Amino acid sequence: MFGPDICGPGTKKVHVIFNYKGKNLLTTKEIRCKDDVFTHIYRLVVKPDNTYKVLIDGEVVEKGELEKDWAFLEPKKIKDPEAKKPEDWDDRAKIDDESDTKPEDWEQPEYIADPDATKPEDWDDEMDGEWEPPQINNPAYKGEWKPKQIDNPAYKG
Repeated sequence: MFGPDICGPGTKKVHVIFNYKGKNLLTTKEIRCKDDVFTHIYRLVVKPDNTYKVLIDGEVVEKGELEKDWAFLEPKKIKDPEAKKPEDWDDRAKIDDESDTKPEDWEQPEYIADPDATKPEDWDDEMDGEWEPPQINNPAYKGEWKPKQIDNPAYKG
């Protein structure tokens, strides 16, 4: 089956469906069709070398190989349903270095009071409350500390 499928605002695609061994095989690619007030010419070209082209109004909108874009054949490799990871398997390529410690000066606040800020002359503590200088980014702030990462000797990939 071949042709445009325009069903409401959600579906606007070109179907390219082959029947193989009693099953309808849809293409794995999404081919958009034209959606306007004009009539368009859709053409499917299948060549003996197992390649194809989809043309709309003479312009190629999709092309490829039949074997790659449809599931005619069973996959060459499949997952073994009985295969399980061993209990001691470790997927982490890197781990925290247990000997790495946080430096003494690391704990710094992210924001500090602006040392250059001065209390406005018209500030009234009774009316406005206690004056606090505005906060600025602390240049000594280094972010959250994390230990350095080292290669995991138990990593099995």
